[in-house]
Amino acid sequence: MFKKKPQIKNLSPLRSSDRRKLADQIIADYKVHVPTLAEIDPTTTTADGQAPTSNPTPALSSVRTSLVPESCLSARFTTHAGPNSTLVSGTIYVGAHPGQEERILWIQYGKDAKLYPTVYTLWHNPGIVPLLHTPDFVVEKLRTGADLMTPGLVGGPPWPERAKQGTVIAVAGLEKPSVPIWVGICKIDISSLGRVQGSKGAAVEGVHWEGDELWNWSQIGSGGRAPPERIEDWEPTPEGVEEGVGKLDLEDNDEDDAQEGGVALEPSNIAGQSGAEGKGFNGVHEEGEPEHEPSTAEVDEAFVQAFIYAIYNAKKDGDPPHYGMDFPLQPSFVIANMIQPHLKFQNQHFTIKKTSWKNTKKFIKHLDKSALVKTKDRNGGETVILDIDFHDEKVRAFAPYKLPKPKTASATPNDGGQATSNGGSDPSLGQKLTLQTVYRASSKLVPDLIPSKTTYYTSSQISAFLKKYFENNPSLSTGTSSPRFVKLDPFIANNILSSNPSASDTRTLALGEIARDALLKRILDDSHLCLPHWLLLRNGQTYDPDNPDPALKPKSGPPPHVNIVLEKRTGTKVVTRISGLEVFGINPHLLGPELQKKCAGSASVGQLVGGKPGVMEVLVQGDHSDVVEKEVGRRGVDRRWVVVDDKTKKKKK
Repeated sequence: MFKKKPQIKNLSPLRSSDRRKLADQIIADYKVHVPTLAEIDPTTTTADGQAPTSNPTPALSSVRTSLVPESCLSARFTTHAGPNSTLVSGTIYVGAHPGQEERILWIQYGKDAKLYPTVYTLWHNPGIVPLLHTPDFVVEKLRTGADLMTPGLVGGPPWPERAKQGTVIAVAGLEKPSVPIWVGICKIDISSLGRVQGSKGAAVEGVHWEGDELWNWSQIGSGGRAPPERIEDWEPTPEGVEEGVGKLDLEDNDEDDAQEGGVALEPSNIAGQSGAEGKGFNGVHEEGEPEHEPSTAEVDEAFVQAFIYAIYNAKKDGDPPHYGMDFPLQPSFVIANMIQPHLKFQNQHFTIKKTSWKNTKKFIKHLDKSALVKTKDRNGGETVILDIDFHDEKVRAFAPYKLPKPKTASATPNDGGQATSNGGSDPSLGQKLTLQTVYRASSKLVPDLIPSKTTYYTSSQISAFLKKYFENNPSLSTGTSSPRFVKLDPFIANNILSSNPSASDTRTLALGEIARDALLKRILDDSHLCLPHWLLLRNGQTYDPDNPDPALKPKSGPPPHVNIVLEKRTGTKVVTRISGLEVFGINPHLLGPELQKKCAGSASVGQLVGGKPGVMEVLVQGDHSDVVEKEVGRRGVDRRWVVVDDKTKKKKK
């Protein structure tokens, strides 16, 4: 629903009585269980153990505060939603959970007085709504505003009993099955469903999701907060959820489903999730894959061996005492940069969910118990690695094994379909990029100076038009103080200099003449006269304004640039953040490992905070702006297109 940014009015604090009423309404609507005195203390008499609303207990106050924090604010909002962009108005409730910034926690809109939780509320209040599951590739499509189709449900039957028509539900992907990232309303009675493959129509209508404008809202402008890795108190993953993906039947996914506007299940994606494309796992699909489905113990061993392999490589390539490792190591870095690249078998059977630990935190704790690493628990439940025993006997006796060949990345869409000549797996290496600026004239200049206001012109073409205008009006060049100057006529004075006038324009009008080059600069610099657009040309592409290529469409606004931000974290530690890569055809997932090697430090790739879903940033430990500039330069990015923001330096007062 909230694909477009809502217009939010001024926030105002809730009175304590209104906050309690709001919390009690939520408790009643969502049937939130509040322990009574009898449940807290079995010795309490029956009279003391009355309903929570009639006899408040400390537990009731705690539940109220968890649902609606004491510092809760409210504001009215308007937005356009739906296929017809219908105007929708309602109320948002903003609050801050302990140790975190303020976020939108509840939504109320339309004629219905029902309150809808955001993902921030669900992350702190497990179990208040039923939790459904769907494959991760479907989650990505749900983030575009599509409804969840019935065939996209996995994990049942049986389905959650509370998932009835009209109820609010949450949806999680299979990668993080305990973390809800999508909120919707049941359009059908899901609890009574049987086998969903072959069914048609939408099951859940989307209201809010991680990545939309409500998730992204923040008073301090910091953008959305990334979801946690795991929420232990949410309902456990329904039995057979992961196995259910491989059983999805695609034959009934016909045009009727597509007409509903929901998420279609693509055969290619199902095959990718299930790992089956016509024969079971007992057959050999790719070189290096085992001929049988591995046991949990085998997957555990593969993860431990992959971690030791990463330590072995670090010792081989780095210098003591830390061998290029920048501690503490985050869980995401351990999985992405140490485990995944060094797994002997890289397929759907070798994931953290298939291990006996089920999540990264318990895996790291296991390494700590084996005396291979030293760990520490941080606020929020995250476990980081503080140190590694590089001289452990398991590392000394490690025998390297053959790793699967990395899959070659495909060429970028705009490189003309040409194969890369660098021989590597990164198609952006060696590419040649050119930024070209073109202009679109306003009606003030048409047709006296420029022929059309729909055509894009280069600066040289606009200069030629201006020169031709002077030739057609020779009186403008006579009687001036210098041959470089021209007189002002009504067109120049009224249409050019009077458009967004400045102090220099006023002086020019008083003088009655202007330099030719100054007039051209005045036209090009004023967006009210010529709106600038940019084109990024790759590998020798050219743009002819007289005969434009339909595939090359100029984009308005300032030209793109690569952002390099240096900032301090946890005291004196400096990190380098790189974003804005995708527009230049650079894959952050390929650049990250390369920077890790070049910078001899840890690097990770994640969602850009405050950016659109799918826009990534690379984070490298340490100050490596020079290395980053060199690496993006090898990928065709000119130094003029790189913006470095050093936040580590103290600002001058």
